[in-house]
Amino acid sequence: MDYETYAPLASWFEATWMGEQMRNIFWLFPAMETVHFIGLTIMFGSLLVIDVRVIGFGRFINMRAALKFIPVAIAAFTVNLLSGIAFLCADPFRYFPNIAFQWKMGLIVIAGLNALWFWFGEHKELQQLADGEDAEFRAKVIAALSIAIWVVVIVFGRMIPYVEY
Repeated sequence: MDYETYAPLASWFEATWMGEQMRNIFWLFPAMETVHFIGLTIMFGSLLVIDVRVIGFGRFINMRAALKFIPVAIAAFTVNLLSGIAFLCADPFRYFPNIAFQWKMGLIVIAGLNALWFWFGEHKELQQLADGEDAEFRAKVIAALSIAIWVVVIVFGRMIPYVEY
């Protein structure tokens, strides 16, 4: 991404109230990192319960009970979205040109589309499964993609501080 493409948006993020707070309150960035990590842990853990059950490795888990983790995953994702926006506001000229950040954002969009596919395509059928019953192949593909995409998102997120522009 070249400078002319992202500079106006980066300037806007940098000038926000959140950007100023993130740069001026010395403890705010590490606090947001902690919140981001906790949100990620809760979100990924919730998705693992759901996805492992759907894939069939956790057939001992009641499907309806596993699906009750969906609101937990959504809430944790929201926490990560807000803390992630705070990071972006703190130093947008560092994030926008960073290839690891760009890949991470692209994969999060793909993960969102995968989640919509799950919700609108498989969720209702999965709720009807009896204890121990196997999910359809499509649902297993969606669940496996979910795990794979989020693992790669986590890896790219960890790479952001170490990747040059």
